[in-house]
Amino acid sequence: MIWNSSDYSHPGHSRKINEDAVFSDPRSGTWCVADGMGGHEQGGLASLLLVETIADAPIYGSLEQRVKEIQQRILRLNQALYAKGRDVISDHNGKRQIIGCTFVILISDGLYSTCLWAGDSRLYLLREDNLYQITDDHTVVNDLLARGVISKSDSENHPQSHIVTRALGAAEHVEFEKKTFAAREGDRYLLCSDGLYNELDSNDISEALSIEGSSNSCRVLIEKVLQTDATDNLTGCVINASYAPEY
Repeated sequence: MIWNSSDYSHPGHSRKINEDAVFSDPRSGTWCVADGMGGHEQGGLASLLLVETIADAPIYGSLEQRVKEIQQRILRLNQALYAKGRDVISDHNGKRQIIGCTFVILISDGLYSTCLWAGDSRLYLLREDNLYQITDDHTVVNDLLARGVISKSDSENHPQSHIVTRALGAAEHVEFEKKTFAAREGDRYLLCSDGLYNELDSNDISEALSIEGSSNSCRVLIEKVLQTDATDNLTGCVINASYAPEY
């Protein structure tokens, strides 16, 4: 499989600092979007350290070996971030500092792809004109929705809609999910932070991913968001899959 990918990150219209970070390496089949936790000090540091950690991971070996290595790196970085935050007390509330981020990572060997994530950063897949959300948000609202405590309509404007239940650096032991699925020619992936998908609907995402060329798809997505209030940082990484030519 040949991968073609493009990414873009923007602070949005309301924030001066962009705490999102992105890593994209189609050669190795590794991509990551990290979103620094808003309202916490040094969220951007957590995002940056995560993408640097992923970028430094070995690109050789089986998909299983590569995924295992990245999982171990996530666990080690979580311990470092949690310890760093534990030793610093925030001035404004007297509590320990949280240096954390949500993340979504995609690793592929061209036959199979594995997604790792924690929090509300997402992976979408457009396959044969059907859009799938591969990840499930780790949020208070999504937990309430899954347990039937609230309805779908209640969740749309819920006051706790942005509270995540899992994130890198937020707890001594980070919990993240993993999904592995077959890769197919023509697949279009989107890794993104919540600042992007919160301003778009599924039709916007499907239409953008249907455009030929990952750079064109990424540009359309970002432009659509920037036409809104865009109150949050926004990051998107679009990946297109095609078979390598035979010689």
